[in-house]
Amino acid sequence: MISPVANPHPFVKLCGACAPFTSVLLTLSPLPTLLNVAPSNLPPVAVANINDDAGNTASKRATIASLPLLPYSSMMVNSALWTLYGLSIRSAPVWMCNSVGIFLGLAYCALFVMKSGGLSSSSSRYLPLSSPVGSAPLTINDRNDLPSTFKSHVYLSSFILVVALHFFRQEARVNIAIMANLVCAVMFMSPLSSLQRIIKRGRCPKGAIPLPFTATQGLNCVLWTVYGKLALRDVAVWGPNAFGLACAFAQATVKVLYGEERGRATS
Repeated sequence: MISPVANPHPFVKLCGACAPFTSVLLTLSPLPTLLNVAPSNLPPVAVANINDDAGNTASKRATIASLPLLPYSSMMVNSALWTLYGLSIRSAPVWMCNSVGIFLGLAYCALFVMKSGGLSSSSSRYLPLSSPVGSAPLTINDRNDLPSTFKSHVYLSSFILVVALHFFRQEARVNIAIMANLVCAVMFMSPLSSLQRIIKRGRCPKGAIPLPFTATQGLNCVLWTVYGKLALRDVAVWGPNAFGLACAFAQATVKVLYGEERGRATS
């Protein structure tokens, strides 16, 4: 294993000092989107009459039905894996900022479920505004546009974390790094999970590719790529962030090419 640089360039040190803070900002960036979207567990007429702080009705806002859960579930798992990896290599900048992401990721998933109507069969029914009148309501457990169902997210996330904890106890840091890189790639690509729907509609649904997340992701990935490559010299750190930078560029390109819907934004 290549040892870190003893005395990196001041600019590299600055990137290393700023990177943990941008990582926290990255985990905070989905909050405005989730707080602003309208719940989808109300009848269309009721949802259309909900006003936000700016006086916009929900018909002009995104609903939770138009957003995937993947960015939030993958954020929680990704943060947990990088926390374990940071602890295994004894790097405080890595594990401290990612530990914040664990709790925020869980909070985002909980908020997503709440705005979808909850998990119980009596309260989790919703009818997206784009659904035809008379169509059967769905529950969050029935959703298959996340992608996959909510239960699949829970089962897969739990399995990944159990395996990662096993590797951590065995001090198998390389295995943790591989898992962290794979999940990190999923998180960085997750806003593009709506790409097929965007191409089909010809416009980007509101909130599908949130600008705060994309901008923060780009800045965060630049800092970690520089610090990971020139100071830590750890491909497990700079590799996925270089990929994340490319994903941020792709998200921005889709946003510019297709624009964002100004009217009703639902799935």
